[in-house]
Amino acid sequence: MALERIRSIKKANSLLERERITWVQCQFTDISGRIRSFTCHSSDFINGRLWKDGMTFDGSSVGFARTESSDLRAIPDPGSLLIMPYGESVQRVARVITDTYISDGSAPFPSDPRNCAKSASEEIMEMGYQRAHLQPELEFYLFRDGVDPLDRKNQGEPSYPLGIHDGYFASVPYDHSDPFRNEFCKNLMDAGMDIKFHHHEGGSEQVEIEFKHINDLVLCADHSMLYKQLARITARRFGMYVSFMPKLTTDDLGNGMHVHQWIEGKNGSVFHDPEDELSLSQTARYYIGGLLEHARAMCLITNPTVNSYKRLIPNFEAPVFAAWGGSNRTAMIRIPNSASSRRVGDIEVRHSDTSSNPYLVFAVMIKAGLDGIRRKIEPPAATSKDPNRMTPAERSDAGIVQLPSTLNEAVEAAKEDERMRSWLGADLFDAVISAKEKEVMDHRAHVSEWERSRYLSL
Repeated sequence: MALERIRSIKKANSLLERERITWVQCQFTDISGRIRSFTCHSSDFINGRLWKDGMTFDGSSVGFARTESSDLRAIPDPGSLLIMPYGESVQRVARVITDTYISDGSAPFPSDPRNCAKSASEEIMEMGYQRAHLQPELEFYLFRDGVDPLDRKNQGEPSYPLGIHDGYFASVPYDHSDPFRNEFCKNLMDAGMDIKFHHHEGGSEQVEIEFKHINDLVLCADHSMLYKQLARITARRFGMYVSFMPKLTTDDLGNGMHVHQWIEGKNGSVFHDPEDELSLSQTARYYIGGLLEHARAMCLITNPTVNSYKRLIPNFEAPVFAAWGGSNRTAMIRIPNSASSRRVGDIEVRHSDTSSNPYLVFAVMIKAGLDGIRRKIEPPAATSKDPNRMTPAERSDAGIVQLPSTLNEAVEAAKEDERMRSWLGADLFDAVISAKEKEVMDHRAHVSEWERSRYLSL
């Protein structure tokens, strides 16, 4: 056992004993982006058994493996141990994230999304860089229990309703999410997240809490999953529930997951050039070139549901085309104009949504950007125009391509991109393709209320 892991285990056990933790939730994220967990008594960690041997589980039941060869092993990561903000004083609960290994524990299981994120971090270092800094912005809607999401009057105080597209930076009493956000942010801060600020988002019941850049790709994905879990747990205490569905209603804004990112080298940011008009280095431009070249294929991961493509339409503050520009919020990649962002060459990738798996999203974004650097992919010229208002000929001349408009298009784009399979690994890539092709077929077979209303009397 590596010395670093031994030290981390000792530190974790000390925390379990000092805080008198009774139960430890062992969590991992499946391919679809759902947290899976099993719970063990803290004594099994303190005596060393679970740190050493982990726990065998059925990988076929979570979509990781075939039934005929499904035994996998969950090995806890001691560095991820965290006291959870719930549980009685005599039944305190902690959480630890597990990494998935093959059945005998001798090697990482390649289809584990967290292992995929680790491979992206390793690739950063193999190219001579230090780490990636990431800041995802996870939007969600907050509703009262038992109230239909479409029933806007009953979401808050009836005297102070918020209209669609009218929620951005709303204040109390129009904003009834403020007490929830305060408690949610406290929980996030207690979990070690550095909160930037929180606010009501543009949708009528939409919320966003922004945390600051995290200088570890895997930790950022860990925190993103914890963010989603704590949002649900905190909402329940307020008699509410949350939804990360990309597009809940026809008329209101969707839930995006914009991802700010930059790469650190030995001497600081490799994305920053103070002499450049946008403060971007040539390395950053190559990185953008890689993201744009692989944008359509990446949608399989960044926008992984049928519903995702109802968000990627014009006039809803979500990108439709693979373009980039300065402060252009209609482009897929925006270069923020704040002083702090320009000092590091931060870029904001805006097309992914909150139905996605953060481990896989961050992995494919980083790998696409690094591919751009490695191959010196020059992006098309930055645009200050709204690509939605350009003619097809203008977009063609500008080198701007459209993102997929359906999940089926994204599946086919991923199949055509040779690098996507290698980035995810053959088994994980095939598992995602198979699951998404089934989702496409299920959706094609489903007859909706809209269709019955429109066509029943034909």
